[in-house]
Amino acid sequence: MEPFQVHAILNSLALLSFLAGAYQAKKHDLKRHHLFVYSAVGLLTLGVAYMLYTIGGVPSSHGKLGLFVYLYVLFAATSGKLFLGRKLKREQHRLIAITAVLLLALQILFGLYLYVL
Repeated sequence: MEPFQVHAILNSLALLSFLAGAYQAKKHDLKRHHLFVYSAVGLLTLGVAYMLYTIGGVPSSHGKLGLFVYLYVLFAATSGKLFLGRKLKREQHRLIAITAVLLLALQILFGLYLYVL
């Protein structure tokens, strides 16, 4: 299996986990919501770290944008902690999280367009 395929599978699983986490938040099941979100962050970290190790840097525009998306996803995960600490309102956290999931989905589509199609 090629390294980019492993990277794509890990990031796609992270996206699915984020979507499952959003569904659990909608159902007000915070325990499962946190499980899915933290699993997604872990999968995304593995995918990004694996490619950085394999490639040895960030030579492409997909990689540079991917690092931005990764950092934004980490920001979205920490915004959940801020929401629980009553520093952010629910709508602010929701907007940040929706934007993070949308950016991740677009990044996956961008990678498919550049490297598969």
